[in-house]
Amino acid sequence: MAFSSLHNEKVILRALSASEEKAFRKLYDHYAEKVYSVALLHLKQPELAEDLVQTVFLKLWECRDELDGIQSFAAWFYTLTRNTIISILRKQGTQENYLHFLQQRFGLLPAHPEQDMVRKEQLQLIRRGIEQLSAQQRTAFTLQCDEGLSYKLIGERMGISPNTVRVHLFKAMESLRRFVQTHIDDSYFIVCLSFLACL
Repeated sequence: MAFSSLHNEKVILRALSASEEKAFRKLYDHYAEKVYSVALLHLKQPELAEDLVQTVFLKLWECRDELDGIQSFAAWFYTLTRNTIISILRKQGTQENYLHFLQQRFGLLPAHPEQDMVRKEQLQLIRRGIEQLSAQQRTAFTLQCDEGLSYKLIGERMGISPNTVRVHLFKAMESLRRFVQTHIDDSYFIVCLSFLACL
């Protein structure tokens, strides 16, 4: 569930960087319902989803002076929302919900109940690997594996060329391969690569 950009968003972001509250209100009016929908989908509780909306927009206000350099605000804000959801699930200690979130987003679901533990370990390892990627690599990787976007669409979302997207994804894959290979044995490595094949 990607976020769509707001008309004249660059102008609005510059105004927000100057601490103009009207600009903040425009962004809130455009994105708040979208953030709430994503939060409710994963947190399952309206109260938690409402709290998350406030948390995300508070983070946005706190880093308003850093927004000028962002190529695609919609992609950045979606990532901020997703990471805040993950953080809340971690703090709640709802490991089952957290794993379900990762499984749903990355398409790695347990085939049989007895494989749950192995799959959980795979997810945890892959998540650690993804966290090691650069911000650009992580965004490109998520947009392709999460939403199945083409290089062209990822480039439009991130404000970069398709060739640059290709480079980011290649480097992301190589980094994840190296990370996984250095942390597990050969048989486990092969299983984990079934996930990485989404690239």
